[in-house]
Amino acid sequence: MGFFTDDLGRQAVAQRPNALILLWTALAAGSLVALEEDNRKRLGRAARVVLAVWAVLEAADGDSGFRRTAGALTLASLVRR
Repeated sequence: MGFFTDDLGRQAVAQRPNALILLWTALAAGSLVALEEDNRKRLGRAARVVLAVWAVLEAADGDSGFRRTAGALTLASLVRR
């Protein structure tokens, strides 16, 4: 298995976004356009939680070394904030 391939030898870097990434995108976009400060903060927090869940799942069970590394780096970035 290479860094960019899964157990079957298929490329596992660029894949269709899963539900968590789509939800994170929607929440993050919503936090940018929300009119009230409280709503911006809530949506931003929710976006970070969803991204953290995605990062944990990728770090633990990503299809390739690249995806596991991306999950771990994303999680480290979120924890550092």
